[in-house]
Amino acid sequence: MNRQRHARAERLLQGLEANGYKVTEQRMAVCEALITHGGHPNAAEVYTILHERHPSISLATVYNTLTTLEQLGLLQAMPLATEEHTRYDLDLKPHINIVCQRCSAIVDAYSSELVPLLSSVARSAGTTFESANVVVYGRCGGCAG
Repeated sequence: MNRQRHARAERLLQGLEANGYKVTEQRMAVCEALITHGGHPNAAEVYTILHERHPSISLATVYNTLTTLEQLGLLQAMPLATEEHTRYDLDLKPHINIVCQRCSAIVDAYSSELVPLLSSVARSAGTTFESANVVVYGRCGGCAG
């Protein structure tokens, strides 16, 4: 694992430890698999990545670790209206996840206008928002043509 990926996995593990969770071999493996994927994996993809090197880790352990990381705010779950089910996003910066309705690819898009727009929408609805990770559906560059 290269230095940058290792640092990202360490951030997740430190977040677990800071919240009273033990840093077990299984949790380390799940965090490393998340980073190895590098995109927006679902639990099955995380399991596939780590199963070869850690065959004793169950899919339930993967789900439990992902749920814990989400509850601690170390990643965001993205329930999708596709066959892909829930995907996980390690990028906590405000951004838009554009999900291709044809191939299910997810493209991250960033705009300095996102937070002000969401603030305005929330105010007009009499609410606030806690997260600026937005999911929209469309077509990726490969499928749009």
